[in-house]
Parts: sequence; C-alpha cells; structure tokens
Amino acid sequence: MSQPPWTPTFDFYIATLDGDPAAIALDMGAADHAPIETHTRRLAVRIKMKEARPDGLRAREEFDALTAVEERIAEAIGYELEGWMVGRVVYRGSADVFFYVPAAQAEDEERLAECIERNCGDYEVASQWSDDSTWKFYFEFLWPDRATMQTMANRRVLAQLEEAGDDPKHVRPVDHFAFFDDEKTCTSAAAALREHGFVVDPPAEREDGSWSLQFHREDALADGRIDAVTTEILEVIGEDEGAYDGWGCPVAATN
Repeated sequence: MSQPPWTPTFDFYIATLDGDPAAIALDMGAADHAPIETHTRRLAVRIKMKEARPDGLRAREEFDALTAVEERIAEAIGYELEGWMVGRVVYRGSADVFFYVPAAQAEDEERLAECIERNCGDYEVASQWSDDSTWKFYFEFLWPDRATMQTMANRRVLAQLEEAGDDPKHVRPVDHFAFFDDEKTCTSAAAALREHGFVVDPPAEREDGSWSLQFHREDALADGRIDAVTTEILEVIGEDEGAYDGWGCPVAATN
C-alpha cells in the first residue's frame, strides 16, 4: 500500500454549501507536503446514502455501515491504485470521498471498478477523475477558512478543559494572544480590541522585531460562545494585519 510522506491527521468542520449543511473532513497533515508531483489526478468517489437526515447529513442509524464502506473502498484504492485519501464531504445525501492518485494508475478504470464493486456492499457508488497537479481542490475547497480553522482549534482546547473537569457555562477571564509585524499595526489593533470590551496589555516588542499583544475579557465558553468570541477577534485583526495565536483560561470546575 502506498503511504503518503506525512502522518495522516484528519479533522472536521461543518460548512454551508449552496445553502445546505456539509460535514467536511480533511487530512490536515497533507498541507505541508502538497502538491506531490507523483499524485496529479484527483479521484472523487460518491457513496449515496440510503436514509439521510432531512438536512442531508448522515443519520445515526446509518453511520456505522456507511463508514465501513468508505473505509473499505479507501483501503482498496490505497492498495490497488496507490491513492491517498485526503478528504470527505457529506452533503445532500451523499458522502464524497477524495483521493490523489498517480496519473498512470488513474488510467486503470478496470481496477478502480473492481475496488468499488468488491467493497461497496449494497450502496450505490459513482466515481469521477479530474486533473489537479497543484492540488487546488484540496487547498481551495476542502481547506477551511481562517475563522473555521480557529473553531477547530477551539474544539481541541474545549476537549482538554473538559478532561480537566471544566464547566464551560461558567463566565471566567479568557486570555488571548496575537502577533503583528510592526508597532503601528499592533497599537491600532489594541485600540480596536478595547472598543470591543477587551482589557489590553501594553504591546511588547519581540526579539525578531515583531510585536505581541495579550488581551483579556470575561466570557463563557459553552454553546458556541467561544467560537463567536474568536470570530469577533479575527474580524478586528484583519487577515493581512496580524496573526491571532489562540486563547487560554483557568479551569472553572463543575460544582
């Protein structure tokens, strides 16, 4: 089985595509290596659900069976076609699984058909090839935007806090961190953050000439509140103006 030159690291997020929800999973580990010159063809395998939820996502009753089919097909494509799975989009009653495959292997339609037929069970499955030597689809479609990337990071911090016994409904001081290329931009961001109710520490110059900013505000974390907070911060700190570096807070134990 062909192994990619990275350790597969899958994460997921929920997005909206053409007005409908989509559950998107992707191998974040590929980003530091792609594009790979040996794998220039993109393969999309569409598995039609039998009983999707009304919103088009997976029903709990079908989750295990559908996942098993995806895993069998992905393993077969890895062995037979040297394909690397990089993502999945669940949307409008289908699960689309995406691979990058060597061009020579992509010409073997018979082996692809066999991979699908042997492993699809009683699911309806279709496939489609595309040229994508730059991995544009991975970077421009599957890759999350800045705010979504932060919500994924938030989820990991919330999980760590939960393990420590945290009650996310408690309001508590939350500390935030950001970096800027120059003092002027840092000072401007500090002023804007104060207008949003944050207590801002004095900007600090770093050894490399960049500037850091720490700021604080009392907030709860539950029910998506921390996602709203970080989105608010990212709107203040423009994408070309600075880099938000996450947050931390004390554990607020459940009573």
